[in-house]
Amino acid sequence: MKKIIGISVNSLRELSQKDVGQIGVEGQDWQLVAADYIRAIERNGGLPILIPNIKSLEDMSLILDKLDGLLLSGGHDVNPRIYKERNSGKAGNFDNLRDQQEIFMTEYALERDLPILGICRGLQILNVTLGGSIHQDLPSAGFPAHSLNNSLRNEPSHLLKIFEDSPLYEIFKRDEIWTNSYHHQGINELGKGLKIAALSEEGLVEAAYLDDKKFVLGVQWHPEMMYDHEEMNMIFKKFIDACK
Repeated sequence: MKKIIGISVNSLRELSQKDVGQIGVEGQDWQLVAADYIRAIERNGGLPILIPNIKSLEDMSLILDKLDGLLLSGGHDVNPRIYKERNSGKAGNFDNLRDQQEIFMTEYALERDLPILGICRGLQILNVTLGGSIHQDLPSAGFPAHSLNNSLRNEPSHLLKIFEDSPLYEIFKRDEIWTNSYHHQGINELGKGLKIAALSEEGLVEAAYLDDKKFVLGVQWHPEMMYDHEEMNMIFKKFIDACK
């Protein structure tokens, strides 16, 4: 039987009918996610289910109880109030409902040892849920830009150093890989229990994991976009294989 993998989604407002392909009517809110996430789960043997942003956390627990694994997808910046920092003005838009829901989802999954894969924002949500913090803007923190939107989504753009005792090393079997890069924030202080799995050349945390759970891994790049790289697909396969 295929494992059911829940995927978190974005809430977007003020989209025009043109933005959404001339469907619906003006003024509607939309909840959506890039199809790359869905295809990555489907391609590697899982059954993808989209988790809507809803107000009732009690109802959310009913959804989570039906899942075999949780994929925390990319999207808006995490509100710095969550990690007790002042808004620097250099972060992007926030979605407070999604922040609240995904932190609840992460805590719920960790408590029940439900496998978690966090991607981009998903790594950051995992980190702040465990008490860590985020650089609100990497260039302002002295790092080179990591939001490289002038490259193709499946194209490697910078080098990572992988730690030998990490789950990523088990996948890639080497200590260096190239990845794509589409983020302007990154981990500052590491959350409780998290261990570093990979660093960028200048020392930014690009992947982290928990070693006392069935499977909890967060990566800062977008392996779901690198659909034609077999090793990137192995991240999803390992995740799905770890699900009950």
